[in-house]
Order: sequence, then structure tokens, then C-alpha cells
Amino acid sequence: MKKIALITFTFIISFTLFSQQKEFEKTLGKENVETLNSLIENFETKTLKNKYPNLKTENAYKEFLKDILKYNYSLLENKIFPESKLKLNIYCVSDSTWVEERELSSGKKSEMIKTKYKCLNRNGKVIYSSSISYCCNEKSKTLKHVENQKEDVQINFNSIYLKALEEIPNKSKFVEYYLENIKMTADPIHPFWMSQYILKNDIDINDYFTKRLIFINMFYR
Repeated sequence: MKKIALITFTFIISFTLFSQQKEFEKTLGKENVETLNSLIENFETKTLKNKYPNLKTENAYKEFLKDILKYNYSLLENKIFPESKLKLNIYCVSDSTWVEERELSSGKKSEMIKTKYKCLNRNGKVIYSSSISYCCNEKSKTLKHVENQKEDVQINFNSIYLKALEEIPNKSKFVEYYLENIKMTADPIHPFWMSQYILKNDIDINDYFTKRLIFINMFYR
């Protein structure tokens, strides 16, 4: 009887996870799903495998997270991916950045950096937004800030990606954690805090959504 109950429970869990995955992929769309699956496969078989050649995939993920907690961000450096439909559904990316002069109330001159972002809405239409940041009196610092802004991304709140995550039935606590944090900041979660959360709470690394959120949040830009 206990064996039958265990088999039944395992079947229910497996069916629930399968249903969650199918619901997510249905909303995200075939093209985006294929792009994401390809990126995950490449991340696991090339990036992680090259970094941790003697470890199985699950342990390579764990070692990667442990390295993050040691402030080893080497795998995260210079990972800017080409613009794609998937990328514009996850993020609003910098379309253009420029510097404008402004006059302070004191009469002094200062500079502000303007950034125009673009992304896709849920109908697949390109939309734009903008931001302003006030920077520096030194030209070199201003130029450095401009270069950083060119690589900046913001969470796309009007996307099918976010909709797909929100509509997952019986979300795991890790998916809930991810959604709660990106909605508070409009930015990806800092890799250190995500790594700490996963390891501290013993999150299942082999889970379909865990792998994708690790890749998207920490690596995909």
C-alpha cells in the first residue's frame, strides 16, 4: 500500500511539473522556447563544461553558484548576447545613450546621461522608454558611465516572458522569489543574492525553471 501511494504521489508531482512547463512554453511561444533551450544547452555543454570539466551538470551548476559566493564573477564577464526576440521579451535593452548639458540652480553647468530603451510588448510590437541619470563633473567618469549604460538592461514588465512566469500554476518558491525581487527593483537579481538563496534553501538545480532562471538572471544580457 505504501509503495502504491508513493508511486501515485510521484506521478502527481511529475504531472504537475510537466503541466507547469507546458503552460510556460505555450505562453512564451515556440520561437522563444527554442531559442532559450538552445542557449541553456550551450551554457551547460560549453560554458559550464569548460569551466568545470570533471563535474556532472548538476554539480557544475552548484560549483558555479559557490564561486559566485566567493566573489568569483569570471563567468559573468563580457557576456553580451546578440539582440533577439527572446532578449527583447525578457529585457528592455539600451537602444541609444547620449550626454546633455544642464544648468543647475547655482548657475553651474552639469551633465546628464539619457538612455533610450527598447523592448517588445505582449503583442510583439517594439516599444520604447527612457531614463535620465545625473553623473559627473569629470569627463572621463561621464564617458565611462555612458559605456556602462550602453550595456544596461531593465526588466520588461510588459512582456510575454513575465506573463508566462506569472501564469505558472502552483509556482515553486524559487519562481516566486524571482518574480518578487525583479518587480521590486526592475533589475535582475544580484548574482550573489540569488546564489545564496538557491544554496541556502536547497533549491532543486535540476528543475526546469531553476536552470532557466539562473541562466537568464545571471548570464543572459
